[in-house]
Amino acid sequence: MHPQSGSLSLERPEVNRPVRVAARVSQWGVGVLASLLLVPVAARPQSAANVLLEPNEQLFCLLAALNAAGYDAGLGSESDVRRQVREYLAAQHPAVLTEMQKFYADHRLPANPAADLGQYLSLGLLLGSPPNFPLTVKAEELPPDARDVAGFLPLLRSFYVQAKLLQLWSQVQPQYEAAAARYTDAVRQRFVLTEAYLRFPSGSYLGRTYAIYVDLLGASEQAAARIYGLNYFLVVTPSESLKLDEIRHQYLHFLLDPLAGRYAAEINEKIALRAIAMQAPTLGLDFKDDFGLLVTECLIRAAELRMDKKPAAEAQKSLDEMTVQGLILVRYFYDALGAFEHQDASMPAYYKSMIMAIDTKAQERLLFPVQFAAHAPAPVAKAPRVISEEERLLDEGDSQFFHGKYAEAKQAYQAVLEKSNPKSERAIYGMAVVYANTRKPDLAQEYFERALATAHDLRIVSWSHIYLGRLADLDGKRDAALAHYHAALLIAAAYPMALRAAQIGMEIPFGSHPSEKQSK
Repeated sequence: MHPQSGSLSLERPEVNRPVRVAARVSQWGVGVLASLLLVPVAARPQSAANVLLEPNEQLFCLLAALNAAGYDAGLGSESDVRRQVREYLAAQHPAVLTEMQKFYADHRLPANPAADLGQYLSLGLLLGSPPNFPLTVKAEELPPDARDVAGFLPLLRSFYVQAKLLQLWSQVQPQYEAAAARYTDAVRQRFVLTEAYLRFPSGSYLGRTYAIYVDLLGASEQAAARIYGLNYFLVVTPSESLKLDEIRHQYLHFLLDPLAGRYAAEINEKIALRAIAMQAPTLGLDFKDDFGLLVTECLIRAAELRMDKKPAAEAQKSLDEMTVQGLILVRYFYDALGAFEHQDASMPAYYKSMIMAIDTKAQERLLFPVQFAAHAPAPVAKAPRVISEEERLLDEGDSQFFHGKYAEAKQAYQAVLEKSNPKSERAIYGMAVVYANTRKPDLAQEYFERALATAHDLRIVSWSHIYLGRLADLDGKRDAALAHYHAALLIAAAYPMALRAAQIGMEIPFGSHPSEKQSK
């Protein structure tokens, strides 16, 4: 949730960006990526396409340490490598083990096994090579879940030496490479077809990386996606079938997210449709808050249907299901991609015109009869999730804020903080944006700082940094503002509107005219 254009406080119009020149598909090649994924893992350098499919030694060491410290999720169906690693570590008796076990127990998230492992994956993706495992970002810029477990690093460094992890890695590395090679041909084919369908010019992603890491020490059937700065990651654990849909979905984000950021101003012109998306009970908060993210997700889902060449009846059924879940533009993009297929421009060149062609009034009429689903599809034999009073109040606060009823929104957020959960990150952030929109900068700053101290939602953390940067700019503290914008850039790539706001903040102080842009 962030203020609408036209509200007071900390918003201002987006800056337009130039359009890329169109080219014909016959001028491009997708061979660079194809050849990249054909090279044996151990010998493969990073190519111009910046796509990696390989094991990751840092993640191996971290997950090996977790297995020794008490991470037991998925035991009983573990891989042979995980069984081999656990047996090896049990024979080492490292002195640091007791301290590691205590740390893991103190930071365990038993109610959410995916998040329990995920917080360590977030940390592992931001580590350099052993034995020192240096952070690749400043400690204060770590994502919240990684920050929570960063205290494990000194223990990991000791464990690496005491448990002889270098020797262990040399033993299992061939099995890791074989696991990555299992994906190579199928991923290569998916990526080549995806680039060909969207007609992405080779090299258009220079300076950015998409890394797919296969790790064999986690519970099976996991696929954890992360975006940090310009880098996209997907960690997959052992699975019966290859996680190709997840890999392609993240790759589509890798290709299309930058376009949503580049044309954020054009997307924002269609933001009236956000009021319709807000009515969908099952639509995620991220999509309700960042209209650019919703647009991108709808485009990606439509592209997946088109690339999979679903029969018309099956495609229409999928479009209906996604629409009632709140992906309100998926049908528009499905039709728009049909037109895209019959012309020669690349998606980077075609994207702006496709966004500008969205007729908000026509879409409102088409969406008017849609009855949004009250609950997400539940597995068989499971009852729909019951909305708690805290969630009801938070949803009410968000709705009131969206409609500019700040006093009512504040009342709902306060009720959560005073009666249900004094550490609710949504309520704390809600209070912050209410104060920002009612011209109370001191209280806004207090609550944004509280949000940073408590929140794990990267959307909330990104916007809290952006708002604090803007407040610092208005107070003449440019260095402090830049620090906040820079911290936002590390985690905001998944949220086009937040990413663009952070980029603009880095370029010019908030409240300045674009003509005052500082030279770099």
